[in-house]
Amino acid sequence: MNNAESKLNVLLVDDEVEACQNLKTILLEYIDPSINILGIAHNTKEAEQLLEIHNPDAVFLDIEMPNENAFQFLERVAPVQFEVIFVTAYDEYAIKAFKLSAVDYILKPISINELANAVVKLREKLKYKSMYQSANSSEFGEVSKQINNRTKLNRIVLKGNNNVDIVAFSDIIYVEAFGGYSKVFFLKNNKLHDTLTSYAISEYEEMLPDTQFFRIHKSYLINHSHITKLNKDFSMNIVLWDNIQVPVSRRRYPLLVEYLKNLPEKNA
Repeated sequence: MNNAESKLNVLLVDDEVEACQNLKTILLEYIDPSINILGIAHNTKEAEQLLEIHNPDAVFLDIEMPNENAFQFLERVAPVQFEVIFVTAYDEYAIKAFKLSAVDYILKPISINELANAVVKLREKLKYKSMYQSANSSEFGEVSKQINNRTKLNRIVLKGNNNVDIVAFSDIIYVEAFGGYSKVFFLKNNKLHDTLTSYAISEYEEMLPDTQFFRIHKSYLINHSHITKLNKDFSMNIVLWDNIQVPVSRRRYPLLVEYLKNLPEKNA
């Protein structure tokens, strides 16, 4: 894999010729003229041929294409060492893309700002992956690991207004709902941080493992490993890391107790 600080080497894959040209123009004229576009493919067969020739840092990938969609393609060519930025006209695949730890999910028509943010996130992730592979060169990128099912995904990418954080599940304390948004509270350098994201809490409930996270309230999803105390009085709350108190709904409290009782010994 190329160093994240060097020129980005990418492939563009979209069955629409005009869409590929539009994406190329935005990338080179409005975002970063140093991006090296190794090739353009209009179907997954062409994409596979380009992958055999090149070793891209990332692939900008449309989802709905003739004969084979992006997810089928990625599963077929796994394990992969490149990162993926989905560029699509369809929003219903966002959760699946997120579960595969895609760098970003861009909806057409393409927003220059959103694509610029995706490139920033890509550089951050490549930098992170380079550090990770230096420690263990046998590991693949997160997209590859999830598709190939060699290891379970154990971290999540959180995109805030001015930052991108890659957070281990174990460092997430809890998630709080804010309408259709969510605020994720997590540890970084043993200090509490939070990021407001555009995902609903129900989406985090689906994405995060139920062996580690439990929905205690319509507005709260908690990591059970950070529970320090359960209050059984009328307050009906739990105490998390650093004395953080979070309410538990009356309906969910007995379910929480049963959930904690049934945890495997190693997770308790």
